[in-house]
Amino acid sequence: MTMLTADDLTAAEQQVMSAVASGEAADLRVGDAETDAPGRGASWTPERTVRAEVVAQLLLDADVRTPVRLAGARITGSLDLEGATLSRWLLLTDCWLDEPVSLCHATAPLIRMTGCHLPGLDAEDLCVHADLALEHGFTAHGEVRLARARVGGVLSLAGAGLDNPGATALDAARLTVDHHMLLDTGFTARGEVCITGAQVGGDLVLTGARLTNPQGVALAADQLHVAQSVTGDDISVEGGISLVGAGIGGSLTFTGASIAREDDWALLGSDLQVAQEMRLSHGFSSLGGIDLRGARLGTLTLDRAELDNPGGSALEGGWLAVDRQVSGRHELTVRGEFSLYGARIGTRVDLRDAAFTNPGSLALDFERLDTPALYLLPRRSPDGLVDLSHAKVGTLHDDPATWPDRLDLRGLTYTTLTNEHTSVRQRLNWLGRQPGGYAPQPYDQLAAAYRQAGQEDAARLVAIHKQYRRRRTLNPAGRLVNWLLYLTVGYGYRTWLAALWLLVLLALGTVVFDHAHPSHMTAASTPAPAYHSVAYSLDVLLPIIDLGQQKAWLPTGSALYWSWLLSGAGWVLTTAVAAGLSGVLKRG
Repeated sequence: MTMLTADDLTAAEQQVMSAVASGEAADLRVGDAETDAPGRGASWTPERTVRAEVVAQLLLDADVRTPVRLAGARITGSLDLEGATLSRWLLLTDCWLDEPVSLCHATAPLIRMTGCHLPGLDAEDLCVHADLALEHGFTAHGEVRLARARVGGVLSLAGAGLDNPGATALDAARLTVDHHMLLDTGFTARGEVCITGAQVGGDLVLTGARLTNPQGVALAADQLHVAQSVTGDDISVEGGISLVGAGIGGSLTFTGASIAREDDWALLGSDLQVAQEMRLSHGFSSLGGIDLRGARLGTLTLDRAELDNPGGSALEGGWLAVDRQVSGRHELTVRGEFSLYGARIGTRVDLRDAAFTNPGSLALDFERLDTPALYLLPRRSPDGLVDLSHAKVGTLHDDPATWPDRLDLRGLTYTTLTNEHTSVRQRLNWLGRQPGGYAPQPYDQLAAAYRQAGQEDAARLVAIHKQYRRRRTLNPAGRLVNWLLYLTVGYGYRTWLAALWLLVLLALGTVVFDHAHPSHMTAASTPAPAYHSVAYSLDVLLPIIDLGQQKAWLPTGSALYWSWLLSGAGWVLTTAVAAGLSGVLKRG
């Protein structure tokens, strides 16, 4: 670079040189807020114009260590510091730069460009020992490249505005920041913000940011690693957020955030790792699906959130692992499928007061979910199928008032049902909501839960209804036999019913045959044993015993028909009891 002498400098440049040499700031602003606005820099007069080579010469002067402080200047020409080692701090305030700045492969102690306007910035592989601040009104109408840059302190784009619609607004892929990275306080970007593979030693702050890239991903953060927390409260995103394979040492919060991306994933977090809490709550809304398949989280909080992806997955959490709990309490609203397929949740899934809507399709997919407690207590019945098939739940909390019309319980196992106000008859109705009709395992599971709770009568009733549904489903033509087995011996679970029926029939037979003697009862032999209506009725009813009455006395008239009827009833009761005692009816 050719060294400029005093004779080569304009008056403005001499002013800058003099101020910097004395360790002071070179302030070329005129004191009028409207005139000094950096966005008007293209119209500034020569009295405020400094050539880029003058700034470069100051930065590369190794003999002087005072910072280069320049405010309100229009910098013309290309500020090309590629591969350079800057010996001084660069502090630009409210400056206008005509051409993009190149800091590619450069090394600097500290750079701060507050409120500056420029066409673009190429700082790929830049190394800054302390802070890099492009903030508070910093505006780039083109790409800002920080790919593979290294910042030893804080990287701040707080309040910056990056404008490169349809392309990349910020490329910070594989960036390394030793402390915090700030994209907050009114940070805006039109175009993709890429921090894929970045390493942040402190927090990543996105609070209040506005990101716009409607045709694609607005924030690409795949494989991002943040030592502490990521905060995106009140962020507004038009486009997607991708956090595939990212690792966060603290919490990930999007409280009050809004993400909109139609026809694709709004938030893609498959294989995401969050050590503490992932919070999508308190006004959080997404238009488009949230994908957390294979993610590992401390806690997932969805309180007062609104997930909207009608006809698709509002939340896809297949094989999600959560160390503590998933909470969707306090008016979580979901339009579309809410899936925790195969998820493992450490303490509980709490969906009290949530609402789920996916008409004609799957509203809740909890197939193979594994959790110690499930609070399935939405504020109204889910509109759509709820799938709990093959899930493993310790304690199931539910309420008949909010049971869905269709509920898949095949393979579901649980230890305890906590709603003690739900009757056995209501639970049988619960099992009857199975799509496709009868399935045996849900009945066995419910009966086992009742037995474990010491409610043997309830368990027996469930087993009886299982047999009734089984025979009704597998042999619809045998309804009469099915009813007889149900009413007489309860499929072997209530053989005492046979004794009750026997007593009723015995009483009936005693009355009938007592009135039939002697006019309709004829002795079969002479002499005949004494006639006893009770003994005669027992002889007719019980084919396995012989009291001698039926052989000695022959009925005629209506008594004959009654004897046939009671004899047939006796054979039915005897057969049913034998089958019940042998356990034939209990199998299947």
